[in-house]
Amino acid sequence: MNANVIKSLKLMGMGMAAIFLVIIVIYAAVIIMLKVSTKR
Repeated sequence: MNANVIKSLKLMGMGMAAIFLVIIVIYAAVIIMLKVSTKR
């Protein structure tokens, strides 16, 4: 394969991983906020 194709696939994979991690962080923050707010 072309070197540019491999570099672009690697960059795309890093972007998808970053989006996945951001979704997990937002999900965890929502779960924590729900647990804290239901104790009142």
